Amino acid sequence: MELLAKAYDATETVLVKVTDWDAPSPCAEWTVREVANHLVAALRVFAAAADGGDDVMDGDHLGTDPAGAFRAAADRCLTLFSRPEVLAAEHPFPFGPTPGRVIAQISLSETLVHGWDIARGAGVPYSPAPEVVADVLSRSGGPAPEGAFAPPVPAPAGASPFTVLLARLGRVA
Repeated sequence: MELLAKAYDATETVLVKVTDWDAPSPCAEWTVREVANHLVAALRVFAAAADGGDDVMDGDHLGTDPAGAFRAAADRCLTLFSRPEVLAAEHPFPFGPTPGRVIAQISLSETLVHGWDIARGAGVPYSPAPEVVADVLSRSGGPAPEGAFAPPVPAPAGASPFTVLLARLGRVA
């Protein structure tokens, strides 16, 4: 939970600094706002899976306060994923029944990487916690769902762990 809270905090810090929501992002054909909307929608879907609720990816999830919408979704996830029984249980998920701990790990990865996408597109600094990067990097070697990320790109020699992670996900830091 500590890693998830740190990832959410770092991304919220980015969101409060964004001034150009229409700027292009590193995610092909998505603006900064569209990436932020996707992220908030994903967090809402993760929480809905964990608590048996219902939420959808489509629509505007940011309203007039994108950082506030993100914080509300993040807080809901933190509340749910702080419960051991939620982490241990299987929940309905797009890939099939999935343990809550796996959904929490997906939330960690999504928040870390899309936080960078938003920061990069908006031209604001992003400082994810090194331990969050290390955790997500340690889990990034397996196959991703088809179409979830761009093809990997080579990381420069001596690259930081975060640059290596981004390269694995098809992003050029």
